[in-house]
Amino acid sequence: MILIFVALHLAVHLTALAGISAHNRYLSFVQALYRSPAIEPLLLAAILLQIGIGVHFALARWRSTKGDRWGRLQLVSGLYLAFFVINHTGAALYARYGAGLETDFFWASGVLMHPMLRWYFYPYYTLAILAVFTHAAAAVWYRAHSTKGVRLVMIFGGSIAVLILLAFGGWMYPIETPGAYQRYYDSLMSW
Repeated sequence: MILIFVALHLAVHLTALAGISAHNRYLSFVQALYRSPAIEPLLLAAILLQIGIGVHFALARWRSTKGDRWGRLQLVSGLYLAFFVINHTGAALYARYGAGLETDFFWASGVLMHPMLRWYFYPYYTLAILAVFTHAAAAVWYRAHSTKGVRLVMIFGGSIAVLILLAFGGWMYPIETPGAYQRYYDSLMSW
């Protein structure tokens, strides 16, 4: 379930290459699926369970990965993903239920367009996407011991990160952040 969600999430973000309206159109379709009352609680529970198991596994296995580069990369990428998912999911739920904002293109791009927040969120999003693909590359390494396969996964992941950040960061077309989102992010800076 989580793998399908992550794949859909990244694919929908790539639709931003075709413009803001294309992204929001595809996002609303996908959100209708995973925000349904039957799916959203299961997805959130699966994510929390995966984080709990992953963090426990990482802490228990840290010493045994000494000298095992892919073991360490798998653990570090998993820990970063746990950090990211907790923060990103919490922020999305707060924006939606606490601030009454739609978590659409402008919610995601607003932090990359904000003059101060961008310095945190460019690395934050980049590392999250790279962590997904590093985690996958570690799985490829352990299954096939394929340097070529690992390299392809990492190149693919890096390309996706660049394309998503170009689209959401205003590098491909102009983005005018709506006032409600701008005020929301400005208020976060005042914290």
